[in-house]
Amino acid sequence: MPIDPNFPTNHKVIEKFKDPLSENYHLVWGPGRLAEAASDPKVIADYQAIGEEIKPIGVHGTFVAVDWDSCIADGICLMSCPTKVFEWYKNPGETGRKDRKDYTDKANPVKEADCIWCMACVEVCPTKAIKVDQLSQDIHEREIAKLA
Repeated sequence: MPIDPNFPTNHKVIEKFKDPLSENYHLVWGPGRLAEAASDPKVIADYQAIGEEIKPIGVHGTFVAVDWDSCIADGICLMSCPTKVFEWYKNPGETGRKDRKDYTDKANPVKEADCIWCMACVEVCPTKAIKVDQLSQDIHEREIAKLA
C-alpha cells in the first residue's frame, strides 16, 4: 500500500526530526504500519544482517513526505530530485545509491523546504512511498506552532 494520501488527518505528529548536518528539520507522523519494506527481500535480509526487527516507523516530512514503512531504499528519488531534498538517513549528506548504508536506510526529506514541486520523486518511487503536496505547507506550519 503506498503512502496514505490523508496521513496528516489520519496520523499525528510523533516527533520533530532534526537533520544532524544542518538546521533543517521535519515532522514525523505516526503511527506507522508494516508495509512494502517489511516484505521486500533485500530489506528483510539487511535487517536480519544487522540483527534488527522490522517495526513500523511512520511518515517523515509533511509537504514532501516519505512513508518510511513503504520505502525500500531504492534511492531513485535521491537521484531524481533536482534540488536534493533527500539524503540518506543513516548516511547524512549523501545522495547517491551507492551511499546508502544498506536497504534498512531511508530517503530522508531533510530539505523539504527546497522542493520546487516538480514531482520527479513521486513519479519514480517504485512503492509510491512519496507524497508531495504544496498545500500541506500550512499543515506543517500549524503543527510546528503546536510544538513551540
